Amino acid sequence: MESTMQFYNDVKNLKKDIHWLTQECSLPLISKGRVSKHAFADFEKKVLGKSTLDDESVLSVYTKLLELYGLKQIEYSSDITEEDLPCITLVPEDGLCIALEKTASGTWRCDTPNGVRYHPYFEKGAYFLPIRQERECKTVASAYEMFKKVALREKDHITHAALATLSINVLALGTSFFSMQVYDRVIPTHGISTLVALTVGVGIAILLEMILKVSRSIILDEASTSMDRTYSHNIFDRFLKIRSDALPNSIGTLSGQLQGYANVRAFITTAALYFIIDLPFTLFFLLVVIALGGFAMGVIPLIFFFASLSAALFFKNKIETLTELSVAANNKKLGLLVECVENAETLKAHGASFGVQNKWNSLTEDAINDDISIRHYSELSVYISALLQQFSYIGIVSWGAYMVTSTDQLTMGGLIAISILSSRVLTPLAALPNIFVQWGRAKISIKDLDNIFALPQDNHGVTQPLAPDFIEPRYSCQNVKFAYKDSRQTLNIPGLNIRHGERVGILGVIGTGKSTMLKLLSGLYAPTEGHVLLGGIDIQHISRHKVSSMIGYLPQATKLVSGTIRDNLTLGLVGINDTKIMKASQVTGLINLINSAPNGLDTVIPEGGNTLSGGQKQLIAITRIILENPAIWLLDEPTANMDDFTEKNVINALNSQIAADKTLILVTHKPALLALVNRLVVLTPQGVAMDGPKNLVLEKLSNNQKAHTKPQTQPHAQPHTNITKG
Repeated sequence: MESTMQFYNDVKNLKKDIHWLTQECSLPLISKGRVSKHAFADFEKKVLGKSTLDDESVLSVYTKLLELYGLKQIEYSSDITEEDLPCITLVPEDGLCIALEKTASGTWRCDTPNGVRYHPYFEKGAYFLPIRQERECKTVASAYEMFKKVALREKDHITHAALATLSINVLALGTSFFSMQVYDRVIPTHGISTLVALTVGVGIAILLEMILKVSRSIILDEASTSMDRTYSHNIFDRFLKIRSDALPNSIGTLSGQLQGYANVRAFITTAALYFIIDLPFTLFFLLVVIALGGFAMGVIPLIFFFASLSAALFFKNKIETLTELSVAANNKKLGLLVECVENAETLKAHGASFGVQNKWNSLTEDAINDDISIRHYSELSVYISALLQQFSYIGIVSWGAYMVTSTDQLTMGGLIAISILSSRVLTPLAALPNIFVQWGRAKISIKDLDNIFALPQDNHGVTQPLAPDFIEPRYSCQNVKFAYKDSRQTLNIPGLNIRHGERVGILGVIGTGKSTMLKLLSGLYAPTEGHVLLGGIDIQHISRHKVSSMIGYLPQATKLVSGTIRDNLTLGLVGINDTKIMKASQVTGLINLINSAPNGLDTVIPEGGNTLSGGQKQLIAITRIILENPAIWLLDEPTANMDDFTEKNVINALNSQIAADKTLILVTHKPALLALVNRLVVLTPQGVAMDGPKNLVLEKLSNNQKAHTKPQTQPHAQPHTNITKG
């Protein structure tokens, strides 16, 4: 750094500038809501929290901030031009400003934490970082593109490994030429000094070969590690962004498919060197053979080379097909295993273990048979390659012996060298069956991951989701229809408006789409037809992070994540301390569970929260929403599995915690919960049957119930379900 003055004299000022840039600055590419609260908190902890005041550290903070927002990485410059605008500008002892434009008078208009300022020039030592959005064409649309893009990033590692392999193959010639020189020069002339020199030389070559092999292994490990990290991150990130209604049904199979990237990475690192260096280098060794023994001597390994290649290609399709079947069978086994673990009690209670055991055995049998067949064809291909290699050796020695004894075109040393080199021509072909197996696994993994990448994501089709500073917490459903995959229509809402601050209860018999409606209102599902508007904006166009920050959604069946009680209470939340947790727990009654737990808030909860009752899990989820204090509360049977006392306590807690300016939408079959709402919407399979003030709707429902209960004394009357009590 040329500047001797620091940009900041206090870390607090750096943090203030970062806060202004991300929360208050008018720059759209770096604005509030474009990244999740959790991601930004992680940035504050790992980057901003460890920053010092030296210039290198400060510049690194802003570079990593742009990376966090997915912006193009451009190096800092000590000069500024109009083409660089807008750009982050760091001025010694003055801190941050955003240079926006150059005015007609030649001054620079800048946005700063203290308002707009005009700079006639920037002091010496200022640094400029242009803010550029990544080009849209770089968006990865498929797993294949992602694998290709990441692999190309590692081209330096692959190139270095290829150069090491090239050098290893060249050094391998040393042994052959050593043998030739010993037989042709040392033995006939008794040249001991020559023997010593040759021995030392070939020893050095062998040592260098070993060093290069170790170096290549280290380089490939670095490339594999880097690719593993990137592949794992990209694939899991893609999975997390899949819209909830598009998720595959089989969790186990999906888990196996997500882990398939390791097959692709293994194939890339192995096949790259094989096809770029090892296989083409057989031709180099063949040329050396021809140079030493003539064309006739080179024809022999060439014939057996093509014979071995033909044998390997003959088994290629069979090996690939069996590999795909084996991978599919193992994925199904994983799916069945996950399903059985989740439903172990149900299987035991109903004595259904024999059925899944039979299914497991069948899948295991299929996988074993496929693996045995793969091994059979792979080994057969290797055996044929070894057989042809031996025939090639016999042919070379026989023809070479004839040339040595009958002509002067080949020496004994040359024959020994050629016999050694001939194995180098055919040895790479023995690896082809394993390459085919890896390709089969990689191909099906790419296919499976491509199917996952093709699933609709949150904000599907929207290049830059909206993240306004304020969205009014009101809804408008316009001709909304929804149907699950391969099933009939579940929900039909021609029109429904929910105003800011309303408390709405959703009633209806089982299967009318009440829970589905909440999922649509939370943005987790997208309507098959129509639009759900939040604050007048299509909810599918609003950033998922922004929607999550506005809406507190409680599903009908609460599931907890593995971790502690504290982890589950603060899931996705930032800035929640123990004081806030204790206060919210007192309100909901969760404090009783915390006090009775062996380690309080640090009590470990297993995956799914299976050690807790349904009511206890609901209490944790409700407490979490109270801690979040969202603008919109979407509650689906919030007191499910609770006793009367706990339910009454939770109702009082919700009534006191949901402020008048908050919007509440509640799905319930329990009359006690209706005290929380002042408007009722009754759903039927055909759509909205009733909508109005709570008292009027309840009165109408009561009248309808009376009208339907009178005919029940008649022999053929059908019973009517009470929609208010389920």
